[in-house]
Amino acid sequence: MSITHKLEVFRGRRIKLYVEEHLLPNGNKTLREVIRFPNSVVILPLITFDKIVLLYQYRPAIRKWIYELPAGIIEGNEDPDETASRELIEETGYKAGTLKQVFSMYLAPGYSTEYMYAFIAYDLKEVGAKPEPYEVIRREIISIDKALEMIKNHEIIDAKTIALILYYTYNKNNIISTLRK
Repeated sequence: MSITHKLEVFRGRRIKLYVEEHLLPNGNKTLREVIRFPNSVVILPLITFDKIVLLYQYRPAIRKWIYELPAGIIEGNEDPDETASRELIEETGYKAGTLKQVFSMYLAPGYSTEYMYAFIAYDLKEVGAKPEPYEVIRREIISIDKALEMIKNHEIIDAKTIALILYYTYNKNNIISTLRK
């Protein structure tokens, strides 16, 4: 319910780590390590209603290449849709004619404050990718059916990517009718 004590342990370029004492709704107190992290976006780029842009990206933190949808951190006073538009161009080289926010979520509420906005991008025009120097990315175009197979076979293991692909799959007809308007 409330923080009774907070100690900053680390401050980095984007993250802050705190040890916090919380008074819980049941009256108990607990100590938690909490990462304060900026909010972010994830985008499902639709080439067609059945083909998507998927990234194969090297992630130093886990020392692996993984499949992901484009995503990024909201910078300064950007609106989530501005961030989604910027990240889509940077990471895929596509600009969206239509960009629609479909849901939002906490990524790891047990230890992080990061809140992510999920978007569908449609009517894509190729404008050239502009990845950050620290991003190592390969772009792939695959079918939704192939993406679902990759999730089932544990080839796609990124939570935000799984969540948005499944959301799109289960809400595809409603999303398509909204995008066509």
